[in-house]
Amino acid sequence: MSKLGWIIAIDVVLIVCLTGSDSATAETRYKWTTLDWLNSQNVSHELHNVTTSDGYQLELQRLPRVGARSVLLVHGLLGSSLGWVCLGPDRSLAFQLHQRGYDVWLANLRGVSPFGRRHSDLTDVMVDFWRFSFHEQGAYDLPAIIDHMTVVTGGERLAQKTEQEEVKVEEKQEADRPIHQMLLIGHSQAFNAFLVLCSVHPRFNQHIQLIQAMAPLARLHRHVSFDSTQVRHLMKFVKKRQNVSKFEIFPPGYLRKICKNKADLCEHYTKQFVGSSQSNKKILEAFNYEFLLQGGSAREIKHLQQIWKSGDFIAYDYGIVENMHVYHGVEALSYNISQISVPIVLYFGETDAIATPEGVHGIYARMLKSVKSVRRINSPKFNHLDFLVSSDVKALVNDKLIDLMEQFLEGRLPYVIE
Repeated sequence: MSKLGWIIAIDVVLIVCLTGSDSATAETRYKWTTLDWLNSQNVSHELHNVTTSDGYQLELQRLPRVGARSVLLVHGLLGSSLGWVCLGPDRSLAFQLHQRGYDVWLANLRGVSPFGRRHSDLTDVMVDFWRFSFHEQGAYDLPAIIDHMTVVTGGERLAQKTEQEEVKVEEKQEADRPIHQMLLIGHSQAFNAFLVLCSVHPRFNQHIQLIQAMAPLARLHRHVSFDSTQVRHLMKFVKKRQNVSKFEIFPPGYLRKICKNKADLCEHYTKQFVGSSQSNKKILEAFNYEFLLQGGSAREIKHLQQIWKSGDFIAYDYGIVENMHVYHGVEALSYNISQISVPIVLYFGETDAIATPEGVHGIYARMLKSVKSVRRINSPKFNHLDFLVSSDVKALVNDKLIDLMEQFLEGRLPYVIE
C-alpha cells in the first residue's frame, strides 16, 4: 500500500473509533444520576439530607455560592433533580444559574429514585410509602427543604458577617435582605406543590421572592388536549399496577425499556399526553434517560384526575367517609389560593398537551393578584418535556427565565401576558 493509502486507512480507523467512543459516552450518560453529572463536571457541590415531619428522608444537591441569592429548583411529576443537569454545563439550568453567581439547590421530593426513597419507618416496597400526591410534597417536603436551606444559608451569612469588621453600604444592604427569602423555579406538578405550600403554610409567602413555573398543571378541567377515553385508559393502567402490588407507577428504566421495544406505541401516547415536540424526531429523547422520568404514585395520578374532573384545585378526595375524618366534611378541601401573595411568572409551550396555553391562562385568570407575567416559549411546537430536554432549551427557556428573574430582582419586570 502506498504512503497515501496508509494515511487514508489510518484516518478512517480513527474516525470510526472516535465515533464509536462518542456513541458509547452518550449511552453511558443516559444512565447517569444527578451526582454522576455533578462529579463528571468537577463542579463544587454538597449533599444535604432532610427529614420531613412525616418521616420521608430526602437528599438535596447544592451548587454552593455562600452569601449569594438562593435558587431552589423543583422537579415535576415523574421527575427528579436530574432534569436540571442532564444536558450538561452549557445547556442545563442548574449549571447556568451557578455560573451566573447564584446559590443553587436541587430538590428531590418523596418517591424519587435514588434520592427520595428512604423513610424513618417505611420502605419503598410498602404500600404506605406511596400514599402521597403533590399535597404531601407541598405540605411536608417543601417546608422541610426550605427551612433547612434557611438554617444553612443563615448560618453562613452570619459567619461571613462576623469575619468582616467593615461592611460597605451596598454589602450591608444585601446583608439586611431577609436571609430566608429565596427564588423558586419549578416544572410541571411542582407548581401544584408550590400552591399547596403557600396556602397550607402561609408563612412561606414571606419566605419566597419569586416563583417561576414552567408548564404548570393547576388548571386541567377542559384545558387538556386529551379526552376522557384516554384518561380512562391511563387510570386502567394505574389500577392494573396496583392490583399486582406495583405501587410505583414507573420504576427507573421502565419507560426507557418500553420506548426502546415499542417506539411507535410510545410515540403515540407521548403525543397524546405530552404533546408534539419541537423536534418530533426527538420526541422520545426524554425516555432515553434511566432516571429522568420515573417514580410516581397511583395517588399522584388519581389526584390529577380529580382536578381534571372537578374543575377546581382541590385536595385529594378520599371519599365521603374518610373525608369526614381528614377534612371534617364530606367534600375534599379546596385550597385557598386567593391568599397566595408571592409574585409568579408562568411559562407555556404552544403544543403542550397537559399544561396547555388555555390551562396556563386559566391559572392567570384565577390568580390575577399574584401572576406578574405569562410567557409563551417562542417556538411553534414545544411540549411538556421540551422544557427539560429540547436541544434549544438554553435559548428558548433558560436564558429568558434568568433574564426575567433578574429584571424582577431589579424592580423592572414588565407586565406581559402572552
